[in-house]
Amino acid sequence: MAKEIDFITHWHQLIVNCQASPVEFYNSVEKALEPRSIPQTHWTRVEHKEGGLASANRLYFRTQRGKFAFDICAAPFGTGFFVSWWLTEPPLRFGFLYTLAFLFGVMIAFDLAFAIGAAIGAAANGYFTGILFGGCCALFGVPAFLWLIGSGIRQGTIAGESTVLAMPLVGRVYERIFAPPTFYAVDTALMFRDAVHKAVLEVVDGMTANKGLRALSEDERKPIMKHFGASA
Repeated sequence: MAKEIDFITHWHQLIVNCQASPVEFYNSVEKALEPRSIPQTHWTRVEHKEGGLASANRLYFRTQRGKFAFDICAAPFGTGFFVSWWLTEPPLRFGFLYTLAFLFGVMIAFDLAFAIGAAIGAAANGYFTGILFGGCCALFGVPAFLWLIGSGIRQGTIAGESTVLAMPLVGRVYERIFAPPTFYAVDTALMFRDAVHKAVLEVVDGMTANKGLRALSEDERKPIMKHFGASA
């Protein structure tokens, strides 16, 4: 049995009797997103397989904020033009290696903090004082340093929150400490979803108006919700 696609929200429409360039559509979506100034977002082009490993790649436009990402698809289909987006929590490629590298770095930080603290303490008051001071530096200094790094990532002064959130184990710890699922977190995730959705609809409306086609109805504009609150 094929594995079900894991998504949070989905939307799609086939615009009949319409032909357009997917790349131009993505450029228009990017231009529609710029004046909205959505905080802590970045966008890029990604490729997804059409089927198995030997299948062709399909170009998507990805807009990401934190652990949430919109993958927007635009493609000709017969005499129509198909547009869709998927709101997901994309996994991190080689995430296990990222986690191993982080844990290895933490081990090195503990060793360095202990060695530096022990050397300073020993020079001041002898060997046993050095051991005690080195242990304190490692036990309190490294967690304090990690706290500063985590706070900087959360506040946006240090880039890479989406990568940290997608890391196995490390992402869960970071989210629990710095980005717990609060009402505010859900509200901002909903605002992110609505802002990107409206940008896509703005481009679709411009396309249908320029070609003299019927505008989308209210029902055709509504996304399909699956499980949003638990993932915010």
